[in-house]
Amino acid sequence: MTSVNIYRDKNKNIVKFVADGHANSSEENDIVCAAISSAVHLTLNGIENVLNINIGYEVDDGYLFFVLPCDITDEERKSVNILLNSMYLFLVNLEEQYSENITICELEV
Repeated sequence: MTSVNIYRDKNKNIVKFVADGHANSSEENDIVCAAISSAVHLTLNGIENVLNINIGYEVDDGYLFFVLPCDITDEERKSVNILLNSMYLFLVNLEEQYSENITICELEV
């Protein structure tokens, strides 16, 4: 199962994200794991390469972590929120459909 931890600040902005584990929905073609990976990598690429915001992240087999810098501007935050909230909604939909393969926990930091 993939565990997703989403950390939000006091304003409910996503500031940190951790996905750990494989979804194990199939031995051959794990569409749930592929969907999670695609959504998260798409979001990271958008933040770094489209918005040009450098974020800290770590990627390994079955693991992805990222944290946003504290010094992003209000305008950057608006754009980042569009990407992160879209990713979040996609992951929530996956959790609704594949609750045996993905679990999401939200925490306030």
